[in-house]
Formats: sequence, C-alpha cells, structure tokens
Amino acid sequence: MTQPAISDATKVLVTGAAGNAGQAVCRALAAQGYQLRMADVAAPPPDILKMGEFVRCDTRTPDDARRAVDGAQAVIHLAAWHCAHQPPVSDATIFAVNVDGTFNVLEACREAGVRGFVFASSMAYGWGSVYSVSKVLGEELCRCFHETSKAPVALLRYHAFVPGPYLEYGVRLLRNGVDRQDVATATAAALGAVVNGRIGLFRTIVHTNHGMPDAVADNFRALGPDWCEEHVTGSRHLLQKYSLKLPEKVERHDLGEAQRLLGWKPAVGFVEFLQDLEQRDARGEDVAQLHVCGQLPT
Repeated sequence: MTQPAISDATKVLVTGAAGNAGQAVCRALAAQGYQLRMADVAAPPPDILKMGEFVRCDTRTPDDARRAVDGAQAVIHLAAWHCAHQPPVSDATIFAVNVDGTFNVLEACREAGVRGFVFASSMAYGWGSVYSVSKVLGEELCRCFHETSKAPVALLRYHAFVPGPYLEYGVRLLRNGVDRQDVATATAAALGAVVNGRIGLFRTIVHTNHGMPDAVADNFRALGPDWCEEHVTGSRHLLQKYSLKLPEKVERHDLGEAQRLLGWKPAVGFVEFLQDLEQRDARGEDVAQLHVCGQLPT
C-alpha cells in the first residue's frame, strides 16, 4: 500500500550532519523548508547549527540512535567513516560505524515508524576492502528495512567528493569524481521521492554527466582538448599551463533513471570547472594552492 505523502514541513533527521556531505545536505534541505534535526558526535559549524535542532549521537550506541530518530518522519543516514579519511581509522572502526551504526539507526527507524529513508552508499560498493563491504552490508540492511516496514528507501552510491586541491578536484570529475553540491541536490531529490511515495526501493549512482559524445569520452586524452576548446575558448592553453593530466577515458554512467524518478541531474562537470578556472586564471589567482571542499568554490 502506498503511504500518504508528507509535506515539505517534514522533520528530517540527518546523521553525520557535521561532515563534508552533511553540511551541504543540511543547507539544501533548509533551503527547501524542511525541519532539520542534525545528529553527529560533534556539533556542525555555527552557520549549519542555526538551521535546526542538534542532537549529539554516536550511532554505535542504540540509545543514541533512538534519541536522534525519535519524532523524525524521514531520515538521511550519512554518518560513516570512509576509506579516504585523514587521518586514517581502523577497519574495526569503519565496520562498527558503517554497519553496526546503520543497523542501530534502522532499528530505531523501525521502532519509531519512520516513513522514508535515504542511505549514503558508495561507488566503492563491493568486496575490495572493509569499507566497500560495509556499503554492501549497509544496502542489504536498508533492503531488509524496506521489505519489512514497506517504507520507501533510496540508496545513493556517491562518487568521490573528498576535500583536496582544486586542480585535482577538476580532473577527478573526469574519473570518479562528483561535485559536492550535486551530492546535496541528489540527496534532497531522493528525500523528496521517498517522503512523497514516488519510489519504493530505489538505487542510483551519483556522478557527473559531461554531455560529451561517446567517441570523445572513449578517447579523451586525444580528443578531449579539442572538445574542451569548443566549449570554453582558451581551454587548450589552460590544460597545458596547469599540466592537467587528462585520463585516457572519461568515466560515465547512465543517470536517466535518477532524472526520471527523482527529478535530478548533475549540474557540474568538466566544462563548469574549466569556466571557473578561466575566471580565476584571468584574475591571476594561485590556483595551485587552492583547496576545495569537494565542490567548485563560491
């Protein structure tokens, strides 16, 4: 049976709200008028904290998870350790937070009758590391929650958006990268789909879409500079000046189902990065020293 729609005034719990994704997601949800409850082991920055209610929560503790979930109608579960974290954390910690923590949050959701759930999965989903396995197990726990509660669930396999050097961020968009703002808009779109009953159990990759022909994407190192020049005049000069190491092939995925069911498509690709780089270069900025939080700086 399809559950009734929930309005945009829904109280939404965001776990991991102080993290890189959490901050961007909270901004996106607050802009859409959701009532925010933010949960993490430490409070988010003041500009995020003022957007809603904060609950200190270690998801490895069932009582913390229950307290955080209580009263929420939908949950976005971002709290997790990732394999690229600096400083590194142990595999045991990754497993405890990513698997035990997810189980505790889902059990609290089941007890509280939560009516929509969005899970932060990963492109690393698989069996290559404890982290990647933790995402396999996390998705299966979400599937179990959906099957037993009938609550809509969205599983989002994010590509990479970790903070780092600006120039590395740009080239990463051609490989396994996605802009953090696209992560936030995809998450908000998934929330809208689950709380309004437009999906049951839905999975998608969250990645870039550069809009380039297959022939260019398959031979980007050779054909890419000309394609870039067509879209941003002066690109060839920029690619050479900043020694940007172009990949042989551009990674791409079919995001059509996400657009059809969630109403979402990415807004930032390599062209947008080149346009931003062109402006910074014209201003004489030292972009080699510029670090970003996983998205184009504003």
